Amino acid sequence: SGKCQCKVGVTDLKCDRCSDGYYRFNETTCEPCQCNNHSKTCDSLTGTCLHCQENTEGNHCELCKEGFYRSAHPAHACHRCPCSTVASTGTCRIQPGETAPRCDECKTGYTGPNCNQCDSGYYNSDSICVRCKCNGNVDPAQSPSVCKPDSGECIGCLYHTAGFHCEECEDGYVRDPEGTNCTRREATLGPEIREFTTSAPNASKATSFSMAVINSTLSPTTIQTIFPMSSSDNSTSAFADVSWTQFNIIILTVIIIVVVLLMGFVGAVYMYREYQNRKLNAPFWTIELKEDNISFSSYHDSIPNADVSGLLEDDGNEVAPNGQLTLTTPMHNYKA
Repeated sequence: SGKCQCKVGVTDLKCDRCSDGYYRFNETTCEPCQCNNHSKTCDSLTGTCLHCQENTEGNHCELCKEGFYRSAHPAHACHRCPCSTVASTGTCRIQPGETAPRCDECKTGYTGPNCNQCDSGYYNSDSICVRCKCNGNVDPAQSPSVCKPDSGECIGCLYHTAGFHCEECEDGYVRDPEGTNCTRREATLGPEIREFTTSAPNASKATSFSMAVINSTLSPTTIQTIFPMSSSDNSTSAFADVSWTQFNIIILTVIIIVVVLLMGFVGAVYMYREYQNRKLNAPFWTIELKEDNISFSSYHDSIPNADVSGLLEDDGNEVAPNGQLTLTTPMHNYKA
């Protein structure tokens, strides 16, 4: 037939060219492409693999594309890394002796093999790690987490601060004039210069300042100012502050109740006296009825000519000009 019988990997009429999947034609044969089963073709001269599959790349499809990983065997397929580009560089690899991949590098605030956890000093806010906001009032050496990883609530507020973000002062403490540190609330009997010494979280040494404090009540904090207490007694003095405050509130409430009761009692006595005075000054009427034989039917006809002097008493009665009978009392006149 005139057609040559070519060897394996060689093709064409004269067997002078490598078949697909082979390269490097020589006098004897062509060599198979070395693509790790991720491609079926390669360059016939150089052997560079063409159209690598299964997320591979490289001259022999021996590498995974960026963001993908595989086991140590180059013939295995490449899988996408379980690393978010938000929390990491997005690349990963399997270390010798391990079966799961590790992210190559986590971004700031993230940690863990897959960079899916918040680092110390950060908390999870809608799947994003955000830095804890504690206003510099938490010491990472004492509270490594700084805040709760799920809510961001600060842990172990220092310098007499309190609140979700250590933004408030503890009971019995107020902001200093600079508005940065919490100092114990002071109370004195009159104008007096007090010197406060506070330790600030961002200061290298204690700072002192003076201010005038005016108050009319003497509290335990005043006694503490006169007789300084050591720092070890801070918790006891804070408890005493609360107890004295409650005691003062109770005393004030009792005084108000007593004053109200006294005012009510005085008002009741005054009303009773007024009522008694009005009863004594009220008019007292007396009417005396006498039995007689007068016929009222004939009295009207005979009254113009009748002698009524016998019907009246000596001093208390008068006869009116129109013939009416009038009764007279020491204070009032009554007409009938």
